[in-house]
Amino acid sequence: MRKITYPFLFVLFFVTATNIVHAQTQPNIVLIVCDYMGYADTEPFGSTEINTPAISKLAEQGVKYTNFYSAAPVCSPSRAALLTGLYPYNNGVDTNVGKKHIGLTPKTPSLAIKLKEQGYRTAFIGKWHLGYSKESSPKANGFDHYFGFNDWSIDYYSHKTFNGSGLYKNDRPVEVEGYITDVFTDDAIEFINEQPTKPFFLSLFYNAPLPPLQVPGNSEDIRNKTTWSNNTREDYIKVIENVDENIGRILDNLKNNGLFENTIVVFTYDHGGKDYVDHGELSHGFATLWEGGIRVPLIIRNPLKNKTNSLNTRLSINMDVTATLLNAAHISIDDLDGVDLMSDEIDVERILFWKFRSQFAIRQGKWKLIYDGTSKLLFDLDEDPSERYDVGYKIPSLKDSLINKLELEKKQMRN
Repeated sequence: MRKITYPFLFVLFFVTATNIVHAQTQPNIVLIVCDYMGYADTEPFGSTEINTPAISKLAEQGVKYTNFYSAAPVCSPSRAALLTGLYPYNNGVDTNVGKKHIGLTPKTPSLAIKLKEQGYRTAFIGKWHLGYSKESSPKANGFDHYFGFNDWSIDYYSHKTFNGSGLYKNDRPVEVEGYITDVFTDDAIEFINEQPTKPFFLSLFYNAPLPPLQVPGNSEDIRNKTTWSNNTREDYIKVIENVDENIGRILDNLKNNGLFENTIVVFTYDHGGKDYVDHGELSHGFATLWEGGIRVPLIIRNPLKNKTNSLNTRLSINMDVTATLLNAAHISIDDLDGVDLMSDEIDVERILFWKFRSQFAIRQGKWKLIYDGTSKLLFDLDEDPSERYDVGYKIPSLKDSLINKLELEKKQMRN
């Protein structure tokens, strides 16, 4: 019989104990993303017209970030940045993904892949829009469970997309009944309840409030390409209030399962919207690099950090959410473009960049420079968040400095 030495037993005990503590401190993660919304269309961010009590409660229990940005003003590149922690020009998805595009693949490891390697159950529920091929599916990108659709929008009742496809569950087409936001929430709750003792990562990407703006309780309102855009601001409000009710259902389920105090909940948008939205004082919207297109709400409820009802104005971007969640799960973030928002270390000189089609922008501190057409415009966002007054002529040295930094970054951007 082989003799076991005491040093070996000590190492075995230490490793086992470390693994137990690590497993116990792994938080559950719920990432909730809405689509095509106005910056001021929830109560925590200024709405007096739309009732969002669940989102308000989330803000009271967490941190509200008011200087937070999407990495892109349209769906696919923003979503890829959020799920990889890399700028769109670094993750390979820099435009909306169509059937001719490759989309997101495991060559750029996703948040789900990294969390799954650490023992997490992973699910993606809702709008994917990150690739049509098998290699760019949610399953290929680390999600154990997938229920949703792969297009820019979907009918809330017939569950048919603008181009005629439907819902999928784990890469197979399925047919279900119900209002789409409710249906996605039902599936999310089912996923949470399957194995509540094992850490999980739930990505719940609602298509709401994208058109067609079909209100709850009217299942006869089936749309086609002709009626897809028959929408009103009143419809938009009802769709958002239903989203809030469903977020409330998720939060209540976490509480009922005893999971609330070990679950990080994130709420944000993928980008700004247009048409029926309220951006408050921000200008322009969807598909532009003006503030209405890329500045979006962010709320993080992290009970492990005990920061409640807080307001944070630090300059941040959606790759920071990736870094924050990975760091909370004890996973390295050294290879990311994002930073941990829960860290007390703040880089006051941090610079953010954007590229979308022929538009470019850079922000450093309160200053933002945007290339729009042939114009290069400089704004002081502390004094002028509406981007009405170009101040470049007053401080040409600052404008030239930002232009030089942006031009240098452009050389690193993939075409």
